[in-house]
Amino acid sequence: MRFVIAQCLEAGMKLGRDIVSPKSAFMLKKGVVLTEEYVAYLVDKGYLGAYIVDSDSEDIEVEDPISFDTLKGGIRAVKAGDVEGLMKSAKSIVEDISRMEQISIDIFDLRSFDDYTYHHSVNVAVYAVAVAIYMGMSEEEVMQMSQAAICHDLGKQNIPIEVLNKPGKLTDEEFKEIKNHPQYSYNIISRNNDISSSVKQAVICHHENENGSGYPFGKEGKELSLMTKILHAVDVYDALISRRPYKNPYTPVEAFEYLTGGVDILFNANVVEAMKKVIPAYPLGTEVVLSSGERALVVAHTDDPLRPIVRTIPDKVIINLNIKENSGILIVSTTLYDEEDTGSVEKLNEDRQSVKERKMNIMIVDDSVLSLQQTGKILSEDGYNLIILQSGIAAMNYIKTKGAPDLIIMDIEMPNVNGVATVSSIRKMGFEDLPVIFLTSKSDKATVLKCMEVKAKDYIVKPVRPAYLRARVAIALDASLER
Repeated sequence: MRFVIAQCLEAGMKLGRDIVSPKSAFMLKKGVVLTEEYVAYLVDKGYLGAYIVDSDSEDIEVEDPISFDTLKGGIRAVKAGDVEGLMKSAKSIVEDISRMEQISIDIFDLRSFDDYTYHHSVNVAVYAVAVAIYMGMSEEEVMQMSQAAICHDLGKQNIPIEVLNKPGKLTDEEFKEIKNHPQYSYNIISRNNDISSSVKQAVICHHENENGSGYPFGKEGKELSLMTKILHAVDVYDALISRRPYKNPYTPVEAFEYLTGGVDILFNANVVEAMKKVIPAYPLGTEVVLSSGERALVVAHTDDPLRPIVRTIPDKVIINLNIKENSGILIVSTTLYDEEDTGSVEKLNEDRQSVKERKMNIMIVDDSVLSLQQTGKILSEDGYNLIILQSGIAAMNYIKTKGAPDLIIMDIEMPNVNGVATVSSIRKMGFEDLPVIFLTSKSDKATVLKCMEVKAKDYIVKPVRPAYLRARVAIALDASLER
C-alpha cells in the first residue's frame, strides 16, 4: 500500500488500511472502494490522506505500532481526563511497541481536525516510547515515558476549543492562556500518588528548551531529564507533521530538518538522532521524486534515514540509495502534499488568516551581505515584505522615520553598535513588545542571557536551516506551534 494525500484521492481507489474515528461513528474499512462522497468527506474533515492499494504498491506492508483497541482506549481516556485509564493505555502502548520485531514508526496518523487533540497525545506516547526504547531506558523508565507523554496535554481541556483551533492570529491573552496548559496538565496528575515525580516534572516542563528560552520556568537543558527532552522533541515533531485548521503539515523529512536546526537551542542532539532511527524521514509507502526525474515508492529503510530503498514507478526497478554506486541519485521531493493546495509545506503560517489579511513586514539586520542574501532568500518565498539593512544604526533610523516592522531578525556581532545594543535602544524608543529574533554564530550562555535581557523572542545559531528559520519566524509572529 502507499499513502495518498486527501486532495489527491480519487473515486475508485481501494483502501489499504482502515480509517476509523474513535470520536465518531465514521469508519471506512480496508478494501472499501472510495466514492466521490467518501473523498469529499475526508477532505472536508481535514484528514491528511489515506493508504490505498494498487498494482504499484500491493506488496508494501506498513505495520501498525499499536492496536486499534490501544488507540481507541488512549483517545477515550485523554478525552475523559481519566487518569487511571491513561495509565492503562500507557502500559498498553509500551506492550504493543515492545512486540515489534524492529521498531519503526512508519504509519501516517489518519485523524481529522476534530480528533487532533486526543490523537496527538497517543501519537506522542508512541513516538516517545519508541525513542526511549532505542535510547536504552530501563523498563520502568520506558513506562514512565509513556505515562508522561499520554498525559502531557491533559490541561488543554481547560482551554476553549475556539482558541486551540483559531484560524487567525492569537491575541496576547490567548497565547498566555495556551502557555498555561503544562501547568494545567500537571495540576490534573499532581495529587495522584501512583504517578512518579519524574513523570510529573516531564509533563510540566515539556515546553522547556535547551537554551533556557522555553516555558513555564525557563529551565536549561542541564536542568531537564532525558524523559523531558524526549517528550519535548516528539511533541513538536507530531505538531509539525499534523494538518491543523491554522496550518499545513510538514513532511517528515522537513520536520526533521526543523528539529536538526534546533539542536542545542531547543532540542537535545542525542534525542533528535535517536528519533531519526525509529521515525523514518521517508516512511514506507511514501511516493518520492528522484533527481533522475523518476517517481518511486519507498519500500525499505537503510542505516541512513535520508537514503532509503525505493522502487521506481511504473518500471519497478529497485534502487538502494545508500550504496556508493547510487550516491548521485537524490530524493528531490515527495508527493505527500498537493502543491496547489499547500504550496511549500515549509510555510508553516502561509494559510493563516493573519497572513491573508496583509503581508507581514520583516526587518533583517546583518553586516554580512552573504548572510543577508541567504536569510532574505529563505523568507522571500513566504510572501513577507522584507526590509534589508546592514547596521544597527540603520535599523534605528528606519524605525524612527518609518515605524516598526512586525518582526526584526537581528545579527548580534556587528561593528559600531552590536545587535543587543541596537535592540536595547529600540526598546527604549517605546517598542517593548516588538518581536526580535537574534541570529548569531555564538551559542554560549552569556550570549543567550544578553538576548533574554532585551526580551528577544527567539535565538537562532548560524548557519540556519530553511525549514527551521521559516518555522521560528512563523512562531514569533503567531506562536502556532505552541498550541
